[in-house]
Amino acid sequence: MRDKILLYIYIMLFACAAPLTTQAQQTKYRIHGLITDSVTREALPYVSVRIKNSSYGCSSDNNGNFSFLAPINKDTIIISSIGYKEKRIALTVHTKLPLKVRMSPEMYELSEITIKPKKEKYSKKNNPAVELARRIIERRDENSPKNKPFYSRDRHEKLNIALNNFSTAESNHFGQNFSFLDQYIDTSLISGKPILHVSTRELLATDYYRKEPHSERQYVKARQRAGIDDMLSSESTEALFEETFRDVDIFRDNISLFGNKFVSPVSTLGLSFYKYYIMDTINIDGQRCVDLTFAPHNPESMGFNGHLYVVADSSYFIKMVNMNVPKDINMNFIEYMNIKQNFDRLADGTRILNNESLVTEFKISNAINGIYANREVAYRNYSFDSNEKATEILNKKTAVVEEHEATNRDKEYWSVNRIADVSPKELAVAEMMAQLRSNPVYYWLEKGVTFLFT
Repeated sequence: MRDKILLYIYIMLFACAAPLTTQAQQTKYRIHGLITDSVTREALPYVSVRIKNSSYGCSSDNNGNFSFLAPINKDTIIISSIGYKEKRIALTVHTKLPLKVRMSPEMYELSEITIKPKKEKYSKKNNPAVELARRIIERRDENSPKNKPFYSRDRHEKLNIALNNFSTAESNHFGQNFSFLDQYIDTSLISGKPILHVSTRELLATDYYRKEPHSERQYVKARQRAGIDDMLSSESTEALFEETFRDVDIFRDNISLFGNKFVSPVSTLGLSFYKYYIMDTINIDGQRCVDLTFAPHNPESMGFNGHLYVVADSSYFIKMVNMNVPKDINMNFIEYMNIKQNFDRLADGTRILNNESLVTEFKISNAINGIYANREVAYRNYSFDSNEKATEILNKKTAVVEEHEATNRDKEYWSVNRIADVSPKELAVAEMMAQLRSNPVYYWLEKGVTFLFT
């Protein structure tokens, strides 16, 4: 309950501190559009959209919208969903965006499964998708790095919070006072709409794991933050972020996020909880993978809709996962959530996580456009050989060990040690906040909000 109250305060903080009017905006460098049923004209959620022979793509959101970045020279967009005929659209520099895609219903059979929209008859018997899911679940722990006596890895984590669907209104006097914010506007990875970063956090650390005696510690080498959340106490915001934006391990039965527990698609309960379908094959990093799609039997239960991309060999190795929260789940303030993870395997078959992202949209009411949050983590330099420093850190009593200079690193240190790129607009939050606070209107508004929440 404490964390949910903090989350509510955090969203309200942004809503109160930046009361600028907003309007929609498009981006010409993004492939985006709307997918609907050609008969009912209803929006179709969770439709797979990808560029042929590439890993570029996404799934449509709750309202049938899709948006993703990709090179414009790719030749064909493939749009597919269970119960509908596959659509292929040529993609050139002359393709008109946003795309308006109408999917035609189709009924077809796969072994004992009869699949069609709205009234689906699903059976586990002789279902190759269920058999594939069973094999994956049975062998999910075989390649875990936690089978090793020890491992360490470097982590670069960034978290950006932004005002969603943002623009300064030219006709609004209040908006004109803040017209300089236009230069800081970025683009949502979900909808392609304009966003304004108002909080950014970045972390460089090394994760340590020891099997016996069990210990997991994080050694923080650099940490920085900038933005509007300075108005809340550091202790409160840190507790909120640790509880809300935590690491996701799909290889556990339950995934804890935002104070809720979700059933993993590879949970030991997965075969009873989820429906599985084999959709297609796709090449990812030169490896042929099977697209295993999943969705909860009950769309209101705490699970996910999404895709497991499984290497097409006898290893049942999950190369990539892309999943969303079903639209029928009632989660406090959360309108949309997407999780992506990308894995590699070492020569001995050990699974390592390369990258993961968690993108979320929060909304309290229709009167407020809401908050956009994007957490991205990149992992590198896995090692399975312990040393004295690792042992010392693993024996510490606290889960997080931080260097004394961690919060005082200069720009050169960050530029040299970052694993992943950070965009100029993500880095410009401190500069933007300095400009905002130089405006008397915003200055006194922030003081008032800080006083109220304190």
